[in-house]
Amino acid sequence: MDISFIHRSAHDAITHAKRVLIVSHPSPDGDTLGAACAMLAFCRAHGIPADAWCKDEVPPQYAFMARTEEFGCDPAVFTREAHDVLCVFDAGDLRYAGIDALIPLMPERPRIINFDHHSTNEKFGDINVLDVTASSTAEVVYDFLGENDEEVSYEASVCLLTGILTDTGIFSNAATTWTSLGAASALLRRGAKIEEVAKHLMRNKPIAALRLWGTVLARLKHDAATGMASTALFRKEIAESGVEDEHVEGLSNFLNMFLDVKALLVLKELPNGLVKGSYRTIAPDVDVAALALAYGGGGHKKAAGFTIAGAITEGERGWTVTRAPVMAAA
Repeated sequence: MDISFIHRSAHDAITHAKRVLIVSHPSPDGDTLGAACAMLAFCRAHGIPADAWCKDEVPPQYAFMARTEEFGCDPAVFTREAHDVLCVFDAGDLRYAGIDALIPLMPERPRIINFDHHSTNEKFGDINVLDVTASSTAEVVYDFLGENDEEVSYEASVCLLTGILTDTGIFSNAATTWTSLGAASALLRRGAKIEEVAKHLMRNKPIAALRLWGTVLARLKHDAATGMASTALFRKEIAESGVEDEHVEGLSNFLNMFLDVKALLVLKELPNGLVKGSYRTIAPDVDVAALALAYGGGGHKKAAGFTIAGAITEGERGWTVTRAPVMAAA
């Protein structure tokens, strides 16, 4: 997929910016953070003033990546400084990025650059660096740097490798392609190490977290008619276990590696009456992005998700989400 002109347009906008605001999506994972941190490193190397923001705090497990400590959660950054370029990473729309209500408050309307790889992306940017054939947004940023003959620093290589390993399931799912392997190989030549990144992504679960995983595995259900497997994780269980949220992430990817089903749905209760759903599949004829879209979510064909207000309910053949009722105005 040739998007060379778009790469150059994005490069020109960023390198000529007065100040850049870099945004990763809420509940940040290795891909959105890896891509965003690499861009932050790029801005620092070029002397471009830049701020980094995420609606949620960066989980401690990603502290090994340079620049994660520069991310703030205070929305005042949108009004405190004048940013003429806004870069959003790994978000299908501005609502998912958590900034749809913040952009109108900015002192000036910034030029929005949208870096993503999801087929459900709404192309909300003034410049859309979107490649649905890429394994990850980190691979999109890697290509952006390469197309513009930019050197990938050691710290950026670690960040980008983290993103690629996150979305390919450490080269075990359908996102693993010759281009993702080629990008990873180049990043290894720049000093990044797969074993070090994998240690932070996978070998980071305390005993209490694995016990909680066992509870979730024990309630797996399978609907033979649809081929869908599903399970649920309740907020009360997380609170009673004392396990941090970051340690329950990755369950859907883990199950997707071993279950012999057409598709998988993992439901998790979030604070404030919200439910997060994570779809996964390795079946060639299943598009879970379409399933997530029905709940206002998105993603790509083999991995997608949604977040809605509601409650998890148990059925005979699976777990479902009962949407919260809409209250009529008085």
